[in-house]
Amino acid sequence: MIAQNWVCGECGFAAIDLFPPEHCPKCGSGRKNFKSKDEYSFPEDKIDDLIRICEKISYGLYLVSSVDGDKINGQICNTLFQITSTPPSFAIGINHRNLTHDYIVKSGVFAATILGENDQRIVRRFGYRSGRDFEKFKSIPFITGDTGCPILNNAVGYIECSVMKEKTVDAGTHTIFIGNIVGGKLLNDIEPMTYAYYSKVKNT
Repeated sequence: MIAQNWVCGECGFAAIDLFPPEHCPKCGSGRKNFKSKDEYSFPEDKIDDLIRICEKISYGLYLVSSVDGDKINGQICNTLFQITSTPPSFAIGINHRNLTHDYIVKSGVFAATILGENDQRIVRRFGYRSGRDFEKFKSIPFITGDTGCPILNNAVGYIECSVMKEKTVDAGTHTIFIGNIVGGKLLNDIEPMTYAYYSKVKNT
């Protein structure tokens, strides 16, 4: 599932999710006042049922990062999954408009940091703002992987991949990048952040 960025039309509060929040946690405005930059919506009479079932689909939240020369950037991604075992490869889905997308296209590499359950502020920092106007990694402890990608050093762990350009898929608003694993490590044996868990605690 690929989340969208939603903005409250009343107060400007930004949320990242597949669906807009039921109520704005800042001003209390209803779901109908949230708008997305993507021209995509569900009928109002179906959205509640779709929200409930989609939250039952099990997947995680990850910090996907990449590089462009000496520049680094990262974003929150909830689309990371293994494609093959021999050789081991993974796929990610990244919005065309995102700066991280541009970096992956240029460098041909990406890293996916697996977040822990206590990383809600990381989700907000890297998911709600663009790297074009905000230095996301400033004052954030990170290590540099073999690919040059930044990796949070207090997360669960990470994988690094080299993109197979001939396998890249244009999926409309997003690109699906498939990459062979070139590195990775378990950093902390803690519970990973799932989308279902984040949905429960994001407004607390």
